[in-house]
Amino acid sequence: MRCMATVLALGGALGGLWVLLWREPRPSVALAGGAFLVGLWVLQRTGRVALALPKGFFRLDLWLRFLALVGARVALAVGQTAWAALRGSIRPGILAVPLRLRSETAQLLLLWAITVTPGTIALLAEGDVLYVHCLHLPAGSELPGLARLQDLLERIWE
Repeated sequence: MRCMATVLALGGALGGLWVLLWREPRPSVALAGGAFLVGLWVLQRTGRVALALPKGFFRLDLWLRFLALVGARVALAVGQTAWAALRGSIRPGILAVPLRLRSETAQLLLLWAITVTPGTIALLAEGDVLYVHCLHLPAGSELPGLARLQDLLERIWE
């Protein structure tokens, strides 16, 4: 039953992305997007793909907290970047941040969350260190909200 839920979650997400890429929810596009779901199910049933997702993947509350935290970071960064542009003052630099996540998928989501935030770009994850270019270098040695993001991603993926 859990494997079927995994197939539905991943296949549905891939099918939804397909429809978003086409930018038209026409029946033919949605039907073609459904091919991802069927294809994933066939690959899983034949043993060509093993779908073992962690328990936290199915917790909607963790995903909603993650998305809310990313949204709050983006909103705050937009305000900070606008204010810096109006004042004409920026303090760019590269920050080395400890990386606690072991799952590559969790690391990828963290890098995405950093890069979609205005004023920050994830440059490199190397071992236990993540290098982030910041348009507004924080006063301390830590990026605000990053520890909470890592905590949530650990609960989802590990």
